[in-house]
Amino acid sequence: MAQYIIEATHTPAECQKTLDAVMLAGAHWLTNSQWGCMSGDHTAWIIVEADSDAEAQRLVPPPVRSKAKVVRLTRFTPEQIRAFASHAKS
Repeated sequence: MAQYIIEATHTPAECQKTLDAVMLAGAHWLTNSQWGCMSGDHTAWIIVEADSDAEAQRLVPPPVRSKAKVVRLTRFTPEQIRAFASHAKS
């Protein structure tokens, strides 16, 4: 399973609707979401595990799905980083 970060940006006017949607999505969403709203950045972030990009997108609560950004996360090893560097020099 891959990890994805889901970013749900919303306006101050949409904040309550977004919070309500996450609360209705279940305890996992409420417990694991991080919010920037109190700092004036109306964005929520959560990391989820899914088998595909499409599955990760389906995990987003429907009321915020159309505005959500879903990004597959990757960890690099030192060997991969060195390979990228040597590739860039060619």
